[in-house]
Amino acid sequence: MYDVTIIGAGPAGMMSAITAAKNGRKVCLIEHNDRPGKKILVTGNGKCNITNMDMASSYYRSNSRESYFSVIEQFGPKELRDFLLGIGLMTKEKNGYVYPFSDQASSVLDALKNEISRLRITLMTNTNIKKIIPSFIIYTDKDTIETKNLILACGSKCAAKTGSDGSGYELAKSLGHSIITPIPALVQIKCKEKFFKEMSGVRITATVTLTVDGTKIDADTGELQLTDYGISGIPVFQISRFIKRELDNRKNALVHINFMPGYKDKEIKRLLTDIFNCNPKIDYISALNGIFNRKVASVILNEAGIDKGRPCREFTNDIINRICHNIQDFVVTPYDTNGFENAQVCAGGVNLDEINLNTMESKITKNLFFAGEILDVDGKCGGYNLQWAFSSGRLAGLMRRE
Repeated sequence: MYDVTIIGAGPAGMMSAITAAKNGRKVCLIEHNDRPGKKILVTGNGKCNITNMDMASSYYRSNSRESYFSVIEQFGPKELRDFLLGIGLMTKEKNGYVYPFSDQASSVLDALKNEISRLRITLMTNTNIKKIIPSFIIYTDKDTIETKNLILACGSKCAAKTGSDGSGYELAKSLGHSIITPIPALVQIKCKEKFFKEMSGVRITATVTLTVDGTKIDADTGELQLTDYGISGIPVFQISRFIKRELDNRKNALVHINFMPGYKDKEIKRLLTDIFNCNPKIDYISALNGIFNRKVASVILNEAGIDKGRPCREFTNDIINRICHNIQDFVVTPYDTNGFENAQVCAGGVNLDEINLNTMESKITKNLFFAGEILDVDGKCGGYNLQWAFSSGRLAGLMRRE
């Protein structure tokens, strides 16, 4: 008989296990992969952006109106860095982003695994859950486990190659919980326009803004990646969680791209006028080469209805206005996002209204706790999702009672 069993040995599950063991509890940690923490190894392109010192509730989303940010306020970036240092992992900060000092995600995983070993936590890998009976008997494909408390930290449906297959949702439902339909978040966006094949491979700093039925929903600035199917890059990831939900609800969603963020309308018009006046004999697309990648310039001109082969001496105020408009407000039409296999996180999951967020305990099933991405909380890029995993994992591992 264990005091607590945790299903899922990702960051949330490992933090839950370590916290519970440090409080003197006999702990079992179950993972269906051949080893724990596989998803940690691929975060931040292998560098593992652990958290962010710029932490605010506005960087998180949920379908619940519960004050879930209190979970992070109890154990935020400073507390997480102190904890990691205490288990032998030194961190560093760059522009608010926190990474392991080694710049290796494996360092984070090794520190957590070493602590699990030091605390003599029972770790079961390659173990699949067949059924759970409340109060609690866990039937696996290897053994039957009895435990006084249970923590579900099974992750979501994204990045299945790391073991996130959505099985935790079914376990949660079997124990009485409802699921907000998961959708891919922090993911690429597919667009209808055929000109994307022409621009594929280009990276450019831009602002992307999502509007739904004419109302601005969200915006972000950063390196935009143009692909043959649409748009990618961190600013696209930041707005993607809204697009999928709105498209599923048959809303009219549009993405507006500003290819020159930080420049005012009159500044761009003056720049274009000066360039065309200085280069009267060359064509429009050649004149724009000093500002944009030729592929982007070509599409901007085509979509403005301008013959890109005409000489610059023929420019008019109307031509300047049309080019300027397409530089600042280039509108594309999303029709879907890439799937769960490409997403960094999911939006949706176990309904937070059914969770006591002071303890992470279920309001439905006594002695059942939740942590991490299985819950209906998703953060922006920048270490926010890992912070949620560690914060909620720690709180669940404390197993407080109210």
